[in-house]
Amino acid sequence: MNQRVRVTSPQTRLALRRRSDATRRLSRLAGHTPVDRSAIDLDDAERALRRQRRLAARTAIALLLALAALLTAAVFTPGRLGWAVLFFAPYPILLALAAIHVRRAEKIEAEYCEDD
Repeated sequence: MNQRVRVTSPQTRLALRRRSDATRRLSRLAGHTPVDRSAIDLDDAERALRRQRRLAARTAIALLLALAALLTAAVFTPGRLGWAVLFFAPYPILLALAAIHVRRAEKIEAEYCEDD
């Protein structure tokens, strides 16, 4: 007999069951030693999450502006060169934005990490 099983990510389960001991489970799943619930500073975690969300919004805005500039450049570029701009130019821009975003997100995370 087939049984339906609901599959969710650990983060979703954590959000659904806030009062459970999910941090210990998540640490075990990640291959780390279990973390004491009292050792986690939830205020710092919330601040880090808010900063990373703001960073993600700024990165998305920068991407939209860059793509708008590329579209504008493609319109004013004559002939097939406009298509070449649209075909080749976005990739270095995406790579640069991704590298900058990851570096800044890791910096934010490192500021709140307590590996003393």
